[in-house]
Amino acid sequence: MYEHSKFRFQSNMKPNKNPVVFLDINIGSRKAGRVVLELFKDVVPKTAENFRALCTGEKGSGVSGKPLHYKGSIFHKAVSEFMIQGGDITMFDGTGGESIYGLTFKDENFKLKHHSAGMLSMAKAGSDCSSSQFFITTIPCDHLDGVNVVFGEVRKGLGVVEEVSRVGTHEDRPFAKCWIEDCGELGHNEEEWGIGEADGTADVYPSYPTDWNASSQQLEIDSLETVITKIKNSGNYFFKVKEFVCAGCKYQKALRYIEWSRSKLKEIQNDPKQKNFVDAELICLLNSAAVSLKRKLFREALESCDLALKIDSKCVKALYRRAQAKQGLYEYEAALKDLRKAYCLSRNDKMIHREICSLRKLMMDYLTMEKIRCEKMFK
Repeated sequence: MYEHSKFRFQSNMKPNKNPVVFLDINIGSRKAGRVVLELFKDVVPKTAENFRALCTGEKGSGVSGKPLHYKGSIFHKAVSEFMIQGGDITMFDGTGGESIYGLTFKDENFKLKHHSAGMLSMAKAGSDCSSSQFFITTIPCDHLDGVNVVFGEVRKGLGVVEEVSRVGTHEDRPFAKCWIEDCGELGHNEEEWGIGEADGTADVYPSYPTDWNASSQQLEIDSLETVITKIKNSGNYFFKVKEFVCAGCKYQKALRYIEWSRSKLKEIQNDPKQKNFVDAELICLLNSAAVSLKRKLFREALESCDLALKIDSKCVKALYRRAQAKQGLYEYEAALKDLRKAYCLSRNDKMIHREICSLRKLMMDYLTMEKIRCEKMFK
């Protein structure tokens, strides 16, 4: 399916070029990345034009008095292994929406199918009531064929869509605000789609490696190591300037590129040198844990340290940071156990010794407070 879709897009580049648009998506205050979509104007011209114009905002305000523009609107629904839904430009909660033709317009046709992840389709409350709400699939959704109008497909940024679909939710509504920071129309030259990072660091690569048009030279191990190092160092820069959210994103991005690089090298050569990737993976996991500790995300820090210790069970930094995470989760005995193990591996480390003494005092103070509380209860 993917190859067929790719061929279809290239064939439309000549006589009847379909529009290409982008959505820059944020999760909370951080940039998740850019999603580039082809709109199938050759099959559903009216529906495609509605979405294109809502991306550019060129139609001004609608009958509701609200801007006919996706910019600033949210994804009010996210379901892992299914889809993300947004486009309510009037109520911003999934109850509204408006098309460029009026409040709603009729279903154009059902020629295109929800045959794969990344299909762009109209969301609606009933038949013939399409407006501005849309959804993007993360898996094939054949059960929606003939019900919802497919009018486009993701060309770059499917990883971003999948990331949004996995955010924490309550009744499918994301806890964190997932929103369109910017949107608009693009040309047909992929080099100008702006998929790569542009934050002033040496990391100029897409958020997800599957969107990277890497040359054969770039797929050599030395070049891949350089790319991963640049992404990691970008994280180090943001950590140094205390932009911990950005730093954490960079370390997670580096881990994605490590995993992707391993699979690529396995395709190309039988015996790739994976040692350096292991070292880089360990560093990124440790750095991710440090970021999570700074942000008091102790459960995430614990998970990063657990993964690091699977790589190196005697990694002192991983044991020390896991102890800090456990302490943040009030798991004092488990934290002390990790600190003792770390101290056995590094007897000259005064910081670990101080942390053990500090934790013991904290535990004693905690027991004293508990004793006082109990005494008060039975007075």
